[in-house]
Amino acid sequence: MDSEDIRTFRAYTAPYLRGLALVTGLAIVTAFFEAVNIGALIPLLQLMEGSGEQTGPFWDGLATALAMIGLELTFVSLAAALCVLFLIGQAIHYAGRALQLRIRVDFVAGLKTQMFREIFQSDIGYRYAHRSGNFINAMTTEVDNAGLGVFAATEMMTDLLFIAIYGIVLLAISVELTLFCAAVGMLGLYLMNACMKRSRRLGMELVRRNTEQVEFVTERFGLLRLIKTFSTELAEHRRFSALAAGYRDTHTRYGMHGIAVETVFRGVFFFTAILILYVSLVFLHLSLPLLMIFLFVMVRITAPLRNLGIKRHELARQLASFRKIDWILHDARAARTVQSGERIFPGFHSRIEITGVTYSYDKQTAVLRDVTLSIRKNEMLALVGASGGGKSTLVDLIVRLCDPDSGEILVDGVDLKEYDLASYHRRIGVVSQDILIFNDSVLANICYGSDHVSPAEAREAAVRANAHEFIAALPEGYATLLGDRGVRLSGGQKQRIALARALYRNPDILILDEATSSLDAESERIIKQSIRDIRHRYSIVAVAHRLSTVESADRIIVIENGMVVETGTHAELVRRGGYYTRYHALQHAGAAPVQQAS
Repeated sequence: MDSEDIRTFRAYTAPYLRGLALVTGLAIVTAFFEAVNIGALIPLLQLMEGSGEQTGPFWDGLATALAMIGLELTFVSLAAALCVLFLIGQAIHYAGRALQLRIRVDFVAGLKTQMFREIFQSDIGYRYAHRSGNFINAMTTEVDNAGLGVFAATEMMTDLLFIAIYGIVLLAISVELTLFCAAVGMLGLYLMNACMKRSRRLGMELVRRNTEQVEFVTERFGLLRLIKTFSTELAEHRRFSALAAGYRDTHTRYGMHGIAVETVFRGVFFFTAILILYVSLVFLHLSLPLLMIFLFVMVRITAPLRNLGIKRHELARQLASFRKIDWILHDARAARTVQSGERIFPGFHSRIEITGVTYSYDKQTAVLRDVTLSIRKNEMLALVGASGGGKSTLVDLIVRLCDPDSGEILVDGVDLKEYDLASYHRRIGVVSQDILIFNDSVLANICYGSDHVSPAEAREAAVRANAHEFIAALPEGYATLLGDRGVRLSGGQKQRIALARALYRNPDILILDEATSSLDAESERIIKQSIRDIRHRYSIVAVAHRLSTVESADRIIVIENGMVVETGTHAELVRRGGYYTRYHALQHAGAAPVQQAS
């Protein structure tokens, strides 16, 4: 464990220090009772033997303690006292272990919650830059391992206390023999430290291998339809088998190394026990009761010593999980550039002005360049142009999923950055080309993100989205569960539920980002009819490749290579003979522009 490991571990366990201190205190008390019980065995054996010197620190201490409660030191009284002390010690041990478990469970739950919050509060670009499986693995496997690391650390602390108590007992029996054992133990510790370096390296590799597996599986589940369509199940199986084999080999090496660590310990302990017998009989001439107790304590000390070695090996893997979590949280916090303002958004009353806006995802290549335009109240504004031109990025800026590198966006003359983000988002409805449906009821999907659930208002929103008719025909109507990603619905039905969700919020601004791009002709016709029915009730910003969807817009903005190149109505732009005319001619000829991610 290096200084960076210690810093990371202390940072994440700081909120639990009181509990961990209490666990340590209980461990000290438990160790004390353990020491008393073991020490009492010496006079107990002396009483059983019926001969020998009935004196010494253990005998004198117990005789004094029993005399304080009016008892004489006899075999029966001592045996009864041992039983009582054992029960008390076990009760304290149970309380300590229960508290230790509670701290670990609380730690895991709290860290998972913290990771979820930090990742989801970071800018959306951070999520785009990483694979979902990376986050899922960190929030499940690695956090659980980190929790085991807290458990291992407290276990190691407890083991060290027991070793210290046992060491005191051994010193009381024979200083010379104890020092001899300590010298042999130092040699074993040196060998263990050499083993720990490899444990640390294998722990890091195991985290990497596990992350690769989870990333692969998560991505392939999302692409299941594509895989089935292309009949690449066997190819994907081979790829996963290779990943699983890599994880298996690393996990095997890590496990075998742990077995090696334990084997080294067993070897050191065995030869130490042989040497103890030889030294005690040949040089120190210990009495049989003292030698038996010494060996008994050595056997008892084996468990914490063995556990200490194993926990150090496991902690190397668990500290790797801590580092993985720390990296993700650090990057997520650094990626949180969109900060909420303090002013509550009062609603959109007049105009949104976008002035000189430039934006780039990597701070080098601009996606938008000096964009200037305005959106008027209850106006339908369409954004068209080649894919990759920056239309969806401009929408992200309006929604404020990200902030411009330069320029400003004003809503009724107030900088968008000054508004409280949640209050602003409550007045915006978004329907995107990625149809987002939760595995929940129709009602829950329509009301998602709202402060209240009103079946009557949900029905009204569904009517405006031309969705009520098919929803009513579902087996349980609005209570029907839609399955994972809305698998029970067609594309058009899912898109109409998404539109109903946006309308349920009664938004001031309605964003339609390629809302019909993946629909069949009939579904597109229904969505277009819905837009025509509601267009004068909301301020609508529509991104579209299919120009037929936005021909009736009040204004059409053509964006090419991140710049506004044309503005006007459909009729004006067709007559102008520019970019829009070319797109219009291509689509009416049956050839749409090449689409890329925008």
